[in-house]
Amino acid sequence: MNLRLAVALGVAGVVGVGSAFATFARIESMGKNTTYILDDVSIFDNPANINLYPNYLIGEFGPYTDNVAVGENQDPKFPNFGGIFSLGLGSEESPDPRLSIGGLFGRRDTELFRFLPTRFVSDWNGDIIDLPDPVTNFDGFLGGTLSNGNAIGLHIYIAHQDGGDKTPGGSYQPSQNAYASIIRADAGFNWQFGSDIDFDLAFGLARIQYGTEHKNFFDDGNFSYLGKARAFFTLDAINGELIPAVSAHDIQAPGIRERHGQVGFGVNVALDRGFFWLGLDFIWNKLKTYNTTYDYISGESIYNEEYTSKIWDKRTDIGGQVSFGIERNIWYDWFVIRVGGKKSILYTECDKSKRNAGMQSVCFDDGTYFSTNPLADGTADDHIGFGFGINIEEKLKIDVTVAEDLLFRNPFQGEGRFFSRISATYAF
Repeated sequence: MNLRLAVALGVAGVVGVGSAFATFARIESMGKNTTYILDDVSIFDNPANINLYPNYLIGEFGPYTDNVAVGENQDPKFPNFGGIFSLGLGSEESPDPRLSIGGLFGRRDTELFRFLPTRFVSDWNGDIIDLPDPVTNFDGFLGGTLSNGNAIGLHIYIAHQDGGDKTPGGSYQPSQNAYASIIRADAGFNWQFGSDIDFDLAFGLARIQYGTEHKNFFDDGNFSYLGKARAFFTLDAINGELIPAVSAHDIQAPGIRERHGQVGFGVNVALDRGFFWLGLDFIWNKLKTYNTTYDYISGESIYNEEYTSKIWDKRTDIGGQVSFGIERNIWYDWFVIRVGGKKSILYTECDKSKRNAGMQSVCFDDGTYFSTNPLADGTADDHIGFGFGINIEEKLKIDVTVAEDLLFRNPFQGEGRFFSRISATYAF
């Protein structure tokens, strides 16, 4: 079974169950991990995969995880939309070779945005300045397939703000202290080896900058490198696939550096009117910070530009992670429910510099302990997810992640929110 046929008939579920055109809401609902399934979200892991999803539109409101007071309402903060368009250069029966182009507006690259501090201390007057919010937030894709179906793709991501900041009223005004920028470029390949083996490879280069003044692309030398690879081995005996996977990154930004390695093995299986996947991963992560303080109650971080010395505090995590997801049609072919979970168990070692004593950095003090991902904070990284999907004629597909505390609220107080993410795609 080649990759495109697997996408259409099995990887995301049997016909009438899941969909190749999946969303972030689907991922959050069924396992919070994109490694061991193939759907449209994988275009951000490997841009070559845009060739698997021609001619569709995508949009969502973004994560909705803020605490909402009783009787109040809030709009989601990070909506985004975009699409992928494809032109077949072959015959009507076999459109390969094919050229694809796509774009997305408003998405926040969570893999890189987490390295931006909340605030920073100016190096020229000592003022504490709120980091400006990047506003361009654009994904651009270009890809194509060869006549044999093998695919290549390129991706660029730009999230930038230079010279403007948002006022309390929501409008933007000039600010000489406002600079924040994330630029990322990726290349990917999707190669078929015979009828039962497909190989997925991508690598990227990124640049994270911020501070009180504009910086050129090559200033400071804080470049980041990212890479991912996986293979899909089709096994008719289990009506599914075995997937070995590996990923690594070395991400640098002012005040912070993270090195990460992950090796795993997973399986996905097409069930009767449903789909199941399971993955096991070994994780190694080393996070280092300097001149950065953290508020572990509010979640804010402050980088101090005034200091020129790099006195590192270090945190190393090593351990394993298990994740799974399952979805199934119930009642009607157009309605699917999903559930999944992710659990990590990590051995954490902290190495705090004596010269940073008393400062709340990546660690309070030297020592070791066991850690895990959040238990139930409503984010995309916590333990359990639940949701549902609606499929209208294999064209319009809406995926919803249900708020985890929905069934445990007082219905007479009107508290909280019903859903934490809503995404949709339309194929044409």
